[in-house]
Amino acid sequence: MTTSGSEKRKRTSTLTMRLTDSEAALIKACADAAGVSASAYVRHAALHTKPLRKSRTPPLDRQAAAQMLGQMGQLATAFREVADGADQAEIAAVIEAVHRDLAEMRTVLFEALGRQP
Repeated sequence: MTTSGSEKRKRTSTLTMRLTDSEAALIKACADAAGVSASAYVRHAALHTKPLRKSRTPPLDRQAAAQMLGQMGQLATAFREVADGADQAEIAAVIEAVHRDLAEMRTVLFEALGRQP
């Protein structure tokens, strides 16, 4: 039987430290900017190990994610309404609105990921 990933890990010791709120916030912000966990960031800084490699995706802006979910719900509703029967003019208007909303969602996602559209 194979062991789980956590049983195979080499790092088995835990070290706890006390920080001020501002110190903790600074370490978390630096770790997020580097794309690694706070543990990996502190480990690298304290042990002067090889440079960090990004191991996580950038943190997502929760407000932007909630906005996107709301817009996706509106799009789903619009598609359901069109599917229930509409004339060509209504279908064209819905498709145009969906295209516009998708473009806006794309922009919001790029911004949340810290990238340029």
